[in-house]
Amino acid sequence: MEKALNPGVTPRMRGVVEKCNFCHGRWHAAKQQSAANGQPDGPVAYTPACVEACPTGAIQFGDLNDPADPAAQAAQSPGTFRLLEKLGTEPKVYYHSRRDWVTRIAAAPGKENSRG
Repeated sequence: MEKALNPGVTPRMRGVVEKCNFCHGRWHAAKQQSAANGQPDGPVAYTPACVEACPTGAIQFGDLNDPADPAAQAAQSPGTFRLLEKLGTEPKVYYHSRRDWVTRIAAAPGKENSRG
């Protein structure tokens, strides 16, 4: 069991679920490596573990502000949507589906919960 654990992640007790932080620890390690290489303010190249481990390439990660980045291009492609975008929280996770009914449900206005 010890060999299966990731040394860069603190194990959580059973039943604890956390929100994905896009491997923030990996980002810090990449920043430190960049600083050690003499580029403390330069761009940092790192990949979250889920992107690295995905065998089909279905998960992408990149710079949404760079129009040439493949992840930014995928975010602008037809059939791409963000969950709960209408709340105005500007989610940074984009989903893609070729099925019209999926994108319609994601774009549908929320239904008010009335009790009267």
